[in-house]
This record gives sequence, C-alpha cells and structure tokens, in this order.
Amino acid sequence: MSMKVYSADPADFREELAANGYAHLKGILTKEFVEYLEAFYARMIEGAENESDDWKIKGKKRQFIFEFPSMEVALELRNGIASLTDMDPEKITISERHLKVYDENANPYPAPHKDRSASFYSVGFPVFLPEGSTVCVFPDLDPGPNTEDRAVFLTERDRPDLAHIYENENCVMLNESVGDMVIFHGSSLWHERLRGANTAVLYVKCNETGNDPLGENVFAQLAETDA
Repeated sequence: MSMKVYSADPADFREELAANGYAHLKGILTKEFVEYLEAFYARMIEGAENESDDWKIKGKKRQFIFEFPSMEVALELRNGIASLTDMDPEKITISERHLKVYDENANPYPAPHKDRSASFYSVGFPVFLPEGSTVCVFPDLDPGPNTEDRAVFLTERDRPDLAHIYENENCVMLNESVGDMVIFHGSSLWHERLRGANTAVLYVKCNETGNDPLGENVFAQLAETDA
C-alpha cells in the first residue's frame, strides 16, 4: 500500500525539539495516514489481533503491535523522524510500535513515568482522543536518562507532592489532536497521559543504538538484506 505520511516537513520543528526536548507537530499527518490508523484501531478492537499480552497493563491500557501498511510507509515515517531529530536514518531502530488503548476506568491522573532506556525518542500519533485527553511532559523535573530496561514511575518517596504534581507550573500539557504528531525524549523526560480513558494512540519509540528489546524493529530485515 502506498500513501504519504506527512503533509509538511517534520524538519521544520527540529529547533523546537532541540530546545525543549519535546515538540508538537500540529496537523502534520496526511488524511490517508490518519484513516489507516483509525482503520487499524477498529480492526484491533474488533478482533483483538496483534494484542501484546506481555505488555498489557491491567486497569490502564491494552497494547497492540502496530503493522505498517508497507515498508515504503515505514521508511517515510523513519525519514521524517530522522530529519526532525537529526538521527542517522540508517541507524534508527524501532524499540516499540504499539497502539495503546486506554481502559474506560483508567486513572485520570496517574503518576508520571519515564520510558525504558531503548525509547530515546517517543513519537505519538493520536488515533482517538476523548475530550480532555492529553500528553503531559515535565521538561524541568529531574531530567536525566532512565538506564533501566523497563519504565520507571514517580513515587511519593521521590516527590512528596506527587498528588499535586499536575498543578506544577512546569507541567506542560500538549493538548494534541488527531492528525498531530508529538515527540519527546521518552527515556529522559517524566511524562504521562492525563484523562486517558478510552484514548487510542500509536507510539513509535526509537533510538540509533540498535537497542531492540521487544524484537519490533521492522528495519532489521533491511539490514539483513543489505548484509
């Protein structure tokens, strides 16, 4: 299947990402790519195909391994991320590609977390957003890389004010929409999905160190072909 992913050049947001550690690319996705995401979401919910039981988080969200419509589309997405982040496209490794579907009873204000070390960049593509659902990032809250192979969460031991963390003036709510793309330093910035009940969002997480803990790097087959 051939389609365009981007309606504009992601590189236009390179300075924003470099300065802040995150960027919100409004309206960057083409209508046809959004429609593919929506159709994939509908198919997964109807048949529970590709559901990753190992990464299902009880009471919070289900996760489905995302399938690109074609390698051509995957490469266009990769090239856009490369131009945005200044990573070498030939070295970009996908460490995760999950459609996340949040439970209807998901905690509206869960504790912020950092992604596993392999998720140097976390790239989000909203698919279905109920009113009020938003990604929140904390660019000034104890920045620094998570070196573990799993996500880490803030606790009251770390932050006695955890119950009020989202009232912090350094809490940045991106308020994204379907058709947008968000990107942030997933393993370095504390972040979380607020008011996420029933939200569906695709996350493609990546690095350029070859770290592929879940075996989900679709570009590995290209490297094998070139070898």
